[in-house]
Amino acid sequence: MKEAIIIENKPLGADFFLISLKWGAARKVRPGQFVMLRVTGSMDPLLRRPFSVYNVEGDTIELLYKVVGKGTTILSSLNPGDGVDLLGPLGKGFPIPGGMLGNGRLLMVAGGVGIAPFYHLGRSINPIRGLNCDNLLIYGARTKRDTVVVKSFKNIGVKSKVATEDGTRGTKGLVTDLLEREMHCGDIVYACGPSPMLKAVAKLAEAKGIRCLVSLERAMACGIGVCLGCAIKTVPHRPGRVIKDDRSYHMVCSDGPVFDSRDVDWDRL
Repeated sequence: MKEAIIIENKPLGADFFLISLKWGAARKVRPGQFVMLRVTGSMDPLLRRPFSVYNVEGDTIELLYKVVGKGTTILSSLNPGDGVDLLGPLGKGFPIPGGMLGNGRLLMVAGGVGIAPFYHLGRSINPIRGLNCDNLLIYGARTKRDTVVVKSFKNIGVKSKVATEDGTRGTKGLVTDLLEREMHCGDIVYACGPSPMLKAVAKLAEAKGIRCLVSLERAMACGIGVCLGCAIKTVPHRPGRVIKDDRSYHMVCSDGPVFDSRDVDWDRL
């Protein structure tokens, strides 16, 4: 656990905030990893909360969050110079595709605050594949107001397409409707968002024979696999199983949060 000092805590709109923190372990963070955060000196809320790392710049990390409850309300009230306790970086993140893609594209599928890990990933990929690559962010939201974060991806050369349920921006419908039209043979899907969305994305990718990795969101207390609060059921003995052991349960915090979608028992999630 190390203290991080707030540099900026900026409202983006639609209850989204981007908090910048000076943190000694920032350079160790890999795309898709997360940190466990607690406001310094506070015991309410008692437990740390997991946050995906949005961006890394030198010894500074950025966390994207949305105000949805007591903990994030307190976090949104903090000012530059205030401290927070961070534990991390934690978990196994997204692999950098590199040669895995061949002539295909990386399709980053996100819903809500699930967009958070893809900015750091996009920045990490582009020096390898070039700023004009065809990697694509596919983002789903209820309405245009909830898409405020998407525009930042243009700055790192990642193209984006949006689906909103009410049709106020992009395609009207669910993010999976848009994904189905965009997927082609040779593509790889990375997805992060609510569990029902991930289940639908995984089913769609499997039907088309496309590899899909998902970053799961689960409540967790420790972040290091000790409390067992984030256990999920996996599929043992599956031919081609990516997980290297035959345990029936795995921890999202330490074995994940990124899993091959075929290894997750979606009916038991």
